[in-house]
Amino acid sequence: MTTTERRPPGGRTQLPYGAPYLIGDAASARRDLTELRRALAHAGVVAEAAVARPAGDALRIAERALERGARLLVAVGDDRIAHALVAALVGPDGPRHPDAVLGLVGLGRQNLAATFGLPDDVERAARHLLGATVFVADAGVARWRGPGGGERVGVFGNCAELGYPAEVSSRLPRAAWAGRAGGFAAALGGLVATRSTPARLALERGAVDFRLAGLVVANGQFTMHRMKVAPRALPDDGRMSVIAFEGQPLTIYSRSKDLYYGLHLPHPTIREYQSKLVEVATAEPLAIALDGCRVPGEPPLTVEVLPGALRIKV
Repeated sequence: MTTTERRPPGGRTQLPYGAPYLIGDAASARRDLTELRRALAHAGVVAEAAVARPAGDALRIAERALERGARLLVAVGDDRIAHALVAALVGPDGPRHPDAVLGLVGLGRQNLAATFGLPDDVERAARHLLGATVFVADAGVARWRGPGGGERVGVFGNCAELGYPAEVSSRLPRAAWAGRAGGFAAALGGLVATRSTPARLALERGAVDFRLAGLVVANGQFTMHRMKVAPRALPDDGRMSVIAFEGQPLTIYSRSKDLYYGLHLPHPTIREYQSKLVEVATAEPLAIALDGCRVPGEPPLTVEVLPGALRIKV
């Protein structure tokens, strides 16, 4: 990943994008937000902070912060917060605030942060937020059929998921202490809730028909509790990494260990593609999730790339 942007030397190099505006989930409010603000204060930076209770309030908080002039929004906590901040910064047609930057402090609970190797401890996270380097990343825009039959539209920074991966990602516990037990419970819940279905997957260069258990359209490499599902995804290459699982959901679950380390490819039951456009239609309804957040509706699902739409602090 080489696409970076640097501000010229001189001036207020410590705050090239202004003071960070921290937006955290309820779990981070207990300790993490306070410690992150304290670490920033030790560096001479006073950072505002807000807690999204519920996490869905993060979008409203982010939009209000942008209106007040904040230009470095930091998602502290899980994927729901990161997803909301992406939606505040990027719309279906591209960046809403081209000069704004997204900071990611996942503290072990965020998939997009893992792709960039961002620190999961507060002290190092505070230091990295004060640098000048940003990564110019793509984003994705998804369209699907809503509950009433009309089209729904959403953006994502990390991935769009269908079927078993969507069920697992949206069921993961939000607290860091849940660990492997929480991931196991989410996987079992996904198995119970998901059935495979005949599907047609259309890409830039043709279409394939097969029995689909799950689909991940990835801009980042990690999903489903930091499994390296899309090891060849590059967030700045203008394409999505498409991982399609054939057969039954149990087949995906049985390869969980390989998925964690990105060792599941190649495999005869997994199809891997790279494409700017992805369209999938299924014979039966399947769950859809964007950045691990379940959305109301069902396929057909269409995903397109928004090149260079998102600036991420690295």
